[in-house]
Amino acid sequence: MFKHLATFLVASTALYAAEADPAAEICSRLLAALKTEVVALESITSQDDAGAAIAPLRASLQEQKDLLATDAKELWTYIDNTADAKQPLVDMLIRLAIQFNRITAADFFGNAELKELLTPQVHADESVQKAKRARLHAIDHDED
Repeated sequence: MFKHLATFLVASTALYAAEADPAAEICSRLLAALKTEVVALESITSQDDAGAAIAPLRASLQEQKDLLATDAKELWTYIDNTADAKQPLVDMLIRLAIQFNRITAADFFGNAELKELLTPQVHADESVQKAKRARLHAIDHDED
């Protein structure tokens, strides 16, 4: 019983915080979209699974694109300056990177649509990769 109550209280607090701050809502939705992507990728173990994961992956990637089209500076300021906002995103990105490695090692399970969908995330140009590494380095070495 207490487990359900604690879950309800945490969810209510997160919902209230998201309503109070638009950046909090965007951050919460971004984390949810990343989790959807990770779960969809984790479910892929065969070519059939790859086909079934396309729809949730498309929805997740579109949600991420829409969310990141908002005021990115405000979002990153919120993430950098809010306790407990950064680490869940970093953890989810680590899980995502593991799945990208697994999926590419399996050559996208022979699914051309999956390969086409994930290629922009998996094989970004070098300048994008360098910027991502710099950002992750800054986050990892943050003294918060």
